[in-house]
Amino acid sequence: MLVALIVLVLVGVAAGVVALFVRWERGGKEQFAPLVLLGLLVVEGTLYADPNLIPRGLFHPGSGSTQLRLPEIYITLALLARLIVRGKPRRIGLPAGLWLAFAAWMLVGLVEGTLYHNSFSQDLYEAKDIIYTVGAYALAAGVPVRKYFDRGDLFKLGWLCVACATVLDFMQIGKVSVTTNVPLLPLQGFGGVGAETAALFLAITLVCFLIRLATGPPRVRDVLALIPVVVSVVLANQRAVLVNLGLAVLVVFVAVLARHWQGSTRRFHVGTGQLALTVLALLAIGIAVVVVPAAVDRQPVKIPLASSYQNLFHNEGKAESAQDRLNLAAEAEALIPHHLFIGYGLGVEFQFYEAGTRTVESIAYVHNLALDLWLRLGLIGLTLFFVALVDSVLGGLRSWRRHLDPRTAALALALVAVVAGLVATGFLEPLLDEYRFATLFGVSLGMLRACVTSMNTRARLLTWHVEAVGVGPVQGVSRWA
Repeated sequence: MLVALIVLVLVGVAAGVVALFVRWERGGKEQFAPLVLLGLLVVEGTLYADPNLIPRGLFHPGSGSTQLRLPEIYITLALLARLIVRGKPRRIGLPAGLWLAFAAWMLVGLVEGTLYHNSFSQDLYEAKDIIYTVGAYALAAGVPVRKYFDRGDLFKLGWLCVACATVLDFMQIGKVSVTTNVPLLPLQGFGGVGAETAALFLAITLVCFLIRLATGPPRVRDVLALIPVVVSVVLANQRAVLVNLGLAVLVVFVAVLARHWQGSTRRFHVGTGQLALTVLALLAIGIAVVVVPAAVDRQPVKIPLASSYQNLFHNEGKAESAQDRLNLAAEAEALIPHHLFIGYGLGVEFQFYEAGTRTVESIAYVHNLALDLWLRLGLIGLTLFFVALVDSVLGGLRSWRRHLDPRTAALALALVAVVAGLVATGFLEPLLDEYRFATLFGVSLGMLRACVTSMNTRARLLTWHVEAVGVGPVQGVSRWA
């Protein structure tokens, strides 16, 4: 009786959530679905630095051995609502078709993993990547791109990231942590910055900042908002996140220079005066934070976060971690030739020598995106993934160069930078097997696809205009990408 009652309550909650998504879709607020998804990840990452240590509760529903995460439930229900409102997609473009083919091959990998008697729980866990990446892609790609920023919803998400990053920075620097047993929202060591949390802050804030640059000269508050986000990247104490930041900035820098060399119309409004004011503001903050306290206390100046950098690059644990990755890669490279084209299926595990504990351990991840895909899905799966990825990135770069709307062009460039940073992270961390990374990856690709499709038809431009003034969607225009 109790089990039946619990099931009834869960079904009722799911129906209510679907009804909310249906209301958003019919009310022309479909951008809420992907943005709220990212917002939930931001809040969850703020409360729980380590996604593997989230206690049972609102962000980790289930009981016993059931491993459910909020994003997979959210994405499934949101896609169900979209099917109810829009029906089946009328057409699927090549980029979406490529990602759909990759998802289909992952299903083959799921079956293959079962036939090879791989770990069943690990097999199912890795199959959820279909929801996190391709499901999130479909959810974000079906939204007219201007809806993300025309009403300011994306910027609200950006300020949420800045606020959360600021709180975590002060808590970690001040060595403050909170542990509670609140029902549905227990906290264990709240106050630290996790690598995935820092990556979320960075990606969303970068997107908002570049769109702001495309609309006019940057304001001081927009520049200052970047400070807590960059500090959180350092406090995360993970080289993968720094690589993410470095590559994202490099992509933006190169793309902007390329447009300048080609003599194209300027996309960003950044003048010498704004740069000078920004540098002066940063210097003033540095003096206030570093020099003034030292002068008051009559102590030598201490550079904040210097110890973090020291631990980041000159630490025995980091050296052992690097050796572990080399050992993982060597083991995977020895296994791959035995199932070169189709792989071992999802859920495959293998043994490697762990330098830190000096023991032989069993693991399911190579911590290398290419080798992980090749080992599980073979050369076919690896090719499908990177062909779809390259096609998406090239489409985003075309939007950056050719889109008539400077904000959409800036969004496309920012998303290319985010995707590039995440892929770089994937060669140091198991990108597709960490659901926060995977969901951010899927949403970013979906929004990138929305940027591309917004260039293709006048009908879509008409849809944006009519919905922006509150009339409603244009009949007969399919917005599935």
